[in-house]
Amino acid sequence: MDILTFGSKAECSRCGQCCVKGSPTLHLGDSQLLKDGTLNYKDLFTIREGELVYNNMDDEFITIDCELIKIREKAGCRTCFFHSEDASSCDIYENRPVQCRAYECWDTEKFMTAFTEDKLTRAELLKGQPSLIEIVNAHDLKCSYKNLEGLFSEIAQGKDYTGEVLEILGYDTYLRPLLIEKTGVPEEYLGLLLGRPLIETVIMFGYKVEKDDEGNYCLLPIQ
Repeated sequence: MDILTFGSKAECSRCGQCCVKGSPTLHLGDSQLLKDGTLNYKDLFTIREGELVYNNMDDEFITIDCELIKIREKAGCRTCFFHSEDASSCDIYENRPVQCRAYECWDTEKFMTAFTEDKLTRAELLKGQPSLIEIVNAHDLKCSYKNLEGLFSEIAQGKDYTGEVLEILGYDTYLRPLLIEKTGVPEEYLGLLLGRPLIETVIMFGYKVEKDDEGNYCLLPIQ
């Protein structure tokens, strides 16, 4: 979320500016929102450790050092999925997450305190589902951003590790429909369980993925 200032403003006017700057990260205290049905797995996505993300507070891109679970955002922008732009309102306002409750654009101290509290994780959400936890952990190990960072560092030095990168991207891409087929989880849950597809986030390393005429993935530097 952006840290916004509005002079002498002392209460929320529900202008929606904080909602269009990015969706909230969930904290442990938000687990009740999934238990009572306010939120569903399909409403969430995971930003995995080592991923490059935009930090609205400081207007910069940073590499995060921990897992974050966020409410999904509307296509093509950072607006929270539950923000109704026509009415400038929140569809779950009465049961909004901890971060949203703490955010006061005229006095950000409460928000900054809340932001440091323990975050909700997939391990917490998936308690009692050991098979899914095992799949998530195996995916994190194989597809870690730390591994990719090392491989792209070698490529930058002129070494040919393209095959190794494509193997990781292929694993991530192949696992997603396989997980649906073998476990029956809805496709809408994949963003939470496995995070964003690597063929999309690989741009953080200065590369993009395209298919050749035979349908094979190719790794290309972004010009």
